[in-house]
Amino acid sequence: MSRQERDARLFDAAAERYGRKDVVHSSSIARKAQLLHAVGPLLARSPRLGAIVEIGCGIGASAAYLQGHFDRYLGIDHSPVMIEHARRFNQHVPGTAFVASDASLATLPRDSADLVLAVGALHHIADVAGTLAALRDAAKPGAWFVAIEPQNGNPLIQLMRGVRQRVDEHYSKEQVFFSEAALTGLLERAGLARITTSYHGLLTPPFAQVIMNPQAVFAPLSRAAVRFDDWCAARLPRLVGRLTFNLVVRGGVEK
Repeated sequence: MSRQERDARLFDAAAERYGRKDVVHSSSIARKAQLLHAVGPLLARSPRLGAIVEIGCGIGASAAYLQGHFDRYLGIDHSPVMIEHARRFNQHVPGTAFVASDASLATLPRDSADLVLAVGALHHIADVAGTLAALRDAAKPGAWFVAIEPQNGNPLIQLMRGVRQRVDEHYSKEQVFFSEAALTGLLERAGLARITTSYHGLLTPPFAQVIMNPQAVFAPLSRAAVRFDDWCAARLPRLVGRLTFNLVVRGGVEK
């Protein structure tokens, strides 16, 4: 069984539990904020993102969070159970479609996407280079690729991830955490240009990943964490730097 197949089974089993993160208020606040930080520079140019393709879409929460900002949204995930949850979660979001497939094998029309999203997906993919090549072919000239990835620059966070890999049966033991240089190198080799990075998430990611109750307490704390992280990203990017949980990378498609 391949790594992709093992991961698909893992997410099939955890789909309902994982999908609750985008339903429960405290975690959905944080998850939406992370996405909006990542695509914020694009929305600053234009409130319309055109046609979006997202790999590793999970329950497709990005479509709900970006509703009103896209013309079409296609979510791809290698977990069929996740895709069924995605269809139900987005049944009232117009312009959405979902496919259960390995992103590198998915049949995507060439030059069809204005934005390719990967939210916490690349570190689960065995052949990242092949997947990026397939996605580059699917992207229109001038399109953007945006990824949010857990980065490996903070040794304390890496230690916590290692412990979780050993004790949490729902946490993949085969995921890889990238450095900034490794991630930008992958995008460069895929032929992407205008590559930019930003570190984000000192307090927000724990709220995004763990459902905490009671909501009367933790929803306001999640909002406060979002405000703090956004302030740090805007005012103290160099000081915060590699202490954060996440790295955002953006690259433009030139053909």
